Amino acid sequence: MKFAFASALLFCVTTSHCQFTGNDTTQLDAANFNQVFKSKELITTPASNEIKIAQPQKWKLNGNRILTGGLVMLSGAAKGFNETLEFNWHGFANAFPKANAQWFWPQKSFMNKYKDGDPEKGAKFPLSTSALVFLTDQYHLNNFINRASLTAALVIKIGDGKKSFKHYVFDALYYTACYQVGFGSVYYYFKSRM
Repeated sequence: MKFAFASALLFCVTTSHCQFTGNDTTQLDAANFNQVFKSKELITTPASNEIKIAQPQKWKLNGNRILTGGLVMLSGAAKGFNETLEFNWHGFANAFPKANAQWFWPQKSFMNKYKDGDPEKGAKFPLSTSALVFLTDQYHLNNFINRASLTAALVIKIGDGKKSFKHYVFDALYYTACYQVGFGSVYYYFKSRM
């Protein structure tokens, strides 16, 4: 089959010749196409009113960046709150002495997803150990807030359109700062209470 296809292709390529003619019916050499281009006047420079040269856009803080920056800051705050609950529980308990440890302290609260706090009895309610685990304690709720706000910021940012490379550098610096401000505002406050 390959031999037949290759033979047919070779036959078509070698036997197909054509003749080019210009407006003056002068025959051209099949291998020389320059005569066709020489016979026609080509416009290579467009009129100046047809070209629109856009000025490079400056990076500025607009409504889109404020919204997405706020979502990234919320994500950082949720992560900072989780780190506080996990590693600085005493700082949190000093700030909120009446806080329910069964909801806030991850070493106790992870049992909330099970019926009567016993993993042997199974899930407390349908999907309490998987998709709806964020309803069982603060640690998992913070994880949900962290991921949901980052995802929302990403989806909003995708619709922003293509920009120059320096915009992406400034965006990376801006969103990193937003995340760190959110994280630090929660984490370091409770760490200082230890």
